[in-house]
Amino acid sequence: MPRITRVSERRGRARVFVDGSFWAELDAGFAAGRGLVEGAELSEEELRALRGEGERVLAMGRALDLLGHRSRSEKEVRDRLRRFGHPEEVVGAVVGRLRELGYLDDEAFARDLSREKSRRYGPRRVAAELRRLGVAPELAERFVEEAFAGRSQLEEARRAAARRYNRGGGSDAQARRVYGFLMRRGYPAEVCAEVAREYRADPPEGT
Repeated sequence: MPRITRVSERRGRARVFVDGSFWAELDAGFAAGRGLVEGAELSEEELRALRGEGERVLAMGRALDLLGHRSRSEKEVRDRLRRFGHPEEVVGAVVGRLRELGYLDDEAFARDLSREKSRRYGPRRVAAELRRLGVAPELAERFVEEAFAGRSQLEEARRAAARRYNRGGGSDAQARRVYGFLMRRGYPAEVCAEVAREYRADPPEGT
């Protein structure tokens, strides 16, 4: 009969060793509550069942910690749990449960992030950020359009450039810097070009 030979607890997690070898890392409360203590003997079947249940509890706790800092996309949570080493069946079960509970909602995430980022950036950059975080392209496009509806990107780009650059004594070099700045901010190329022209030096009179 397999025997638990060591349990090492740290920061709410328990590393459990069976017959002298590392067996699993579980939530410490779960391990203690299920009798996973040094000296306990359990069958292989019991160990398999406890390991699966215990890993789900630990992964759920980690996911909730992540979501406690800020909202996240489903992909972000999946990727982070994978980096912790949780198997795919555990990751899938936890993500599915979080979705059922309403803690994971890519539509709400995309809507909120679009509104937040659109205060500082243009639509291209906002859409790219949503896609980077795992939001489906069609969702990203829909909520970016919604966030920028009825707004003048030209006027917003002008204000962004004005906060960064002084228009006095413009030059071609200044115009290029403005253009690059606005492109990095995610504004359309035609908007960037129009604002950049306003930072060129005025041509000499009579030319």
